Amino acid sequence: MRDPGEDTSREIPVMPEVFHKALTIETGASESAPGTRECTKGASTADTSAARVPPVMDQKFAVSLLLVDDEPSLLEIGQTFLERTQGVTVTPADSARAALQELERTQFDAIVSDYQMPEMDGIAFLREVRSRSRTLPFILFTGKGREDVVIRALNSGADYYIQKGGDPHAQYAELAHKVKRAVEQRRAESALKRKHAVLRAILSASPNGIAYVRNRTFQWVNDSLAAMLGYQRDELKGLHLEKIYENHQVYDEIGRRILQDIRVTGKSTLITRFRHKNGFSIDTEIHIAPLDAGNLHLGHMLLMSDISRKVAAARDIQNPAGLPHLELSPVIEIDRTGKITYYNDAAIDAMVRYGSHGSLEEFFPADLPAILAGIDKDDTGSIFRDVRMGIATYRIHITISAKFRNARLSAVRLQEV
Repeated sequence: MRDPGEDTSREIPVMPEVFHKALTIETGASESAPGTRECTKGASTADTSAARVPPVMDQKFAVSLLLVDDEPSLLEIGQTFLERTQGVTVTPADSARAALQELERTQFDAIVSDYQMPEMDGIAFLREVRSRSRTLPFILFTGKGREDVVIRALNSGADYYIQKGGDPHAQYAELAHKVKRAVEQRRAESALKRKHAVLRAILSASPNGIAYVRNRTFQWVNDSLAAMLGYQRDELKGLHLEKIYENHQVYDEIGRRILQDIRVTGKSTLITRFRHKNGFSIDTEIHIAPLDAGNLHLGHMLLMSDISRKVAAARDIQNPAGLPHLELSPVIEIDRTGKITYYNDAAIDAMVRYGSHGSLEEFFPADLPAILAGIDKDDTGSIFRDVRMGIATYRIHITISAKFRNARLSAVRLQEV
């Protein structure tokens, strides 16, 4: 309905386009506030609006639209024009009350409503819709031109505000474009929310400890990681990583090692010890990768495995002669790039006992890259190097296989030779 006292000469200022969305790895896509809101003034003449007419929807884009207006003639005209757009199906309603009844029976993709209607105007109707759904696109299509109506509509959750008037072809094409834009936005948000729900389920169900870390602080952890450390998930959220290390020196050294690895290879894998909430230490193998290698400030994903049992098994061997099938000396195998492809429990035990960097690479001699450079040649036999690890010195026996293109490092403490 047209307001008899409306000032059709007044320009409605274009409202800034604002869309606030809080999305975290823990909560996924939260239910957003009403989408991008916009105020659009209808075309004043056919000549000035022709260049602004957007393309119509393609055939694959289907929209079920609820059109609300108390004037039958305008309702019929609106339905006729909008249904000329490919994929749009219009259900008319001659009042806000009738529209609410339609919403009880049918699921719609969007609503276009007049403002000036008896009993319940467009703003009151919008508020009732928002009490039921915060995400259903709502466009106020009216001749009311006061700025206070625009502000009230947007503050109440309208996605767009379009003023009636001017060339009807351009006007309804613009309206169809706004409908498509609002519906596409909502569908994209829903798809993203579903993807995050699936991702959260996968991360939560993993038996491995998984965490999202930013600024060396836990932002999100799964139940498995929390259980490994003896905490509740909420207790770990916001906790600084230094709190779970045995001391500041270890924390600082491991942090430098991780940063160095990420800068060189884009990820880091190492073995370290974390302090359980109850005070004892657990041996862990951790894998860390940044969300964006070009911007480390976005944070990292951490995958953690508790290897305490493996380490304890190696430490608890009391009668080596009775277990001839076990490798009792540290053994590590690497490929031609230096990547570790195998290690035994004895290697972990030695690293935990004597190492200071939390990495099996402490067994690597300084000239290992040069040794690996000859991996494609004939088998080189035995190469021996002495490596210092904390208070212990190991003699490393290196054998290279040209056939399998790998190297095997066997370590024996010098006092045992």
